[in-house]
Amino acid sequence: MINIAVLEKKFNSLNKFNLVLASFFFSLMTLCVKNIDRRIPIYELVFFRSLLSLMITLLIINLKNINPWGNNRPLLILRGVLGTLALVCIFYAIRNMPLSISTVIQYTYPIFISIFAGIFINEKITRNLIFALIIGWIGIFVILNPSQLSNISVEIEKISISIAFLGAIFTALAYVTVKKLSFTEDVYVIIEYFPLVSFITLLPIVLINWVTPNWNEVVWIIGIGLFTQLGQTFLTIGLKNLPASEASTINYLQVLFGSIWGVLFFSEIININFFLGALLVLLGTIISSTKIRKKI
Repeated sequence: MINIAVLEKKFNSLNKFNLVLASFFFSLMTLCVKNIDRRIPIYELVFFRSLLSLMITLLIINLKNINPWGNNRPLLILRGVLGTLALVCIFYAIRNMPLSISTVIQYTYPIFISIFAGIFINEKITRNLIFALIIGWIGIFVILNPSQLSNISVEIEKISISIAFLGAIFTALAYVTVKKLSFTEDVYVIIEYFPLVSFITLLPIVLINWVTPNWNEVVWIIGIGLFTQLGQTFLTIGLKNLPASEASTINYLQVLFGSIWGVLFFSEIININFFLGALLVLLGTIISSTKIRKKI
């Protein structure tokens, strides 16, 4: 039988490498989403992802013989709602934008974390944060300005950009709740509520608007569930053992992985403007995330 306690001890000892693995597996998840035909609705992809993740997590919880309902249920449910909204937005952005660009927008979330820290946990809005916001948004403009997109032969609808940013905002809110929950809840209970809430809320929508996947799509859907589960596991463990500022910057590795997959599998063009914009967003992320080290 698998000894979950031994595996957890080994994972905890990996420290920062947990977040490197999380970024890698999340990037593989985006690759799977990008490869699925558009006839499969976004909400159905999120539903299948949640179903697979829920099955795996409940199995682990059963092996650990712990209470699956946790202690702070309202916050756990909120984490699930925020995660579900974030995932729908992220999947939409991945499907409707170049993988490299959608990933960069998604990783503006540490800047939003700093803003929400000021709103919800009385963090002071410092000059550093304002500076970080300016740098980050300059980076986004460098990537998304019409001249740059024209140079790489890309057209992106404004609705796709807006939804991508909504995904980053919901991710930031979910990130804050995960960090708070990590002090009182088991890692797998936190992970469980995400797919549980998604499954319950999306089930009636999926049943009413069911689209049957073919065998090729089933393979990619399984990949989404598997890689997201691995990513969530390593991310949650990483957040539990590292300051939020370090976690935010390490997670930015997904931009690198996403850009590589975009070039290799979808012939996306990465030019100097993209690199400059991505570096500016990363710099803004680093500056903004250092202020929340002790508060979240």
